[in-house]
Amino acid sequence: MNLAFDLPGFSLRALDTEDVPDFVELGLPTCAFMHGRSKIPQQVMRKRFASFVKEHAFEPDSSIFVVESSEDRIIAQIWLRSTINRFNGVSELWVWDLTVLKGYQAQGVGRALLKFAKNRAAELGAAELWLLVSSRNARALRIYGQAGLRAAGHLMAMPLCSPTLPDGEIKVNQATIRPLRSYDVKLLYRLWEAAGLPFRPHGRDREDRLASHLDSPLIGGWGAFIEDQLVAATLTGNDGRKGWIERAATRPEHRKAGLAGALVAAAVQSLKDDGALVIAALVEEENTPSRRLFESLGFVDSPTLLYYSLRDNPGC
Repeated sequence: MNLAFDLPGFSLRALDTEDVPDFVELGLPTCAFMHGRSKIPQQVMRKRFASFVKEHAFEPDSSIFVVESSEDRIIAQIWLRSTINRFNGVSELWVWDLTVLKGYQAQGVGRALLKFAKNRAAELGAAELWLLVSSRNARALRIYGQAGLRAAGHLMAMPLCSPTLPDGEIKVNQATIRPLRSYDVKLLYRLWEAAGLPFRPHGRDREDRLASHLDSPLIGGWGAFIEDQLVAATLTGNDGRKGWIERAATRPEHRKAGLAGALVAAAVQSLKDDGALVIAALVEEENTPSRRLFESLGFVDSPTLLYYSLRDNPGC
């Protein structure tokens, strides 16, 4: 592993177990409260965050690095997490947290850590580098923009308080809603074409990749069928922290029949059953119908969060 850190007066090293208390205190205002709630007392959030760090910091796909000053003081940190995108099979590296202590900001530490993350992604063979950032954090937005990352959409989330749905198939009007399987891929292609949803059958939406995703142990998507025709569908995924709902589509002649809402409800319940604590949907800003759909189902738009991505292949 290359731990070169091109910033005079500072050094980079991997997190040690004895560093965890310092890591918790440094990351509490950013990593913890980014995903917490403003009404939760700080001592409660500190306890929860410390427990989360101890559980996940030293897992095989997790790596944390700290920056020390010339006085051997930890003044910054970055938490990286490797994942495989179940929708397209692409390897990703996520920045779970990047924090620089006040008093050491505006000295190039954040930029150097982001450069390290990009190099680390290359070492691991990751095709994309992802992170979440508050849209109110103007300084971070400027740093990420200068590093080549661009906002990819709004992140929306809903608390899991939906009622339990019946197992197996669900009837909605004349449609049967059930989990998608590998033999539904070609029907999914036809649906996306009819709905005008762009897709890449030779890239991230390649038939074998979709088939593998849909036949995975966890439910990878839901479809609404009328006789043998797939009239609406959505894909789902669970990255271990959040459940994701993506690529919802309905044939034009079957819209406003409640199918999209029923599919999302089924997706939410299946993700909840898989252990997801939060359900999120990534929606393009200009896709007003989808945004209205998710909002009508209890999803809350998070205007303070932007979604960033860095891709080796923009066509994926």
